[in-house]
Amino acid sequence: MHRIVAQGSSLVAAGLLATAGIAATPAAAPVAAVAPAAAPANPVTHLAEVETAVRAWAAAWSARDVERYLAAYASDFTPARGQTRERWEADRRARITGKSRISVGIEGLVISVQGTSASAQFRQVYSADALTETDRKTLELQRVGPRWLIRKESAGN
Repeated sequence: MHRIVAQGSSLVAAGLLATAGIAATPAAAPVAAVAPAAAPANPVTHLAEVETAVRAWAAAWSARDVERYLAAYASDFTPARGQTRERWEADRRARITGKSRISVGIEGLVISVQGTSASAQFRQVYSADALTETDRKTLELQRVGPRWLIRKESAGN
């Protein structure tokens, strides 16, 4: 069983969001002769979309598909440690294509969504060639058009 917990205006999903039997309750229609506002987006849908984006990012990395992996990052993504985006991309390309095998697993995924921003926290199980590491990872995502893209990434938290 997967759980979804409402926290104020954000939602948290633990585990895989496989089915969603919860729907957002739309606001009551106004009584005046004013056009009704659009119904709010379904938060459960956003949770599923964020989970799909996070798992697609890990799958692209595991497949060593550098273009699809880099496409998971927003144009305003700022790499850690003061690196430029260009240098970060070059490093990622070299590290990904330089491995003969990569596996990126996601365990204990917890997603919170607030409007067009989301946070995904999980335990990342990374293995490549002779290296295996497990670390806590947080991805901060932003909805850009129909996609959720990574704006910030941190490990060890």
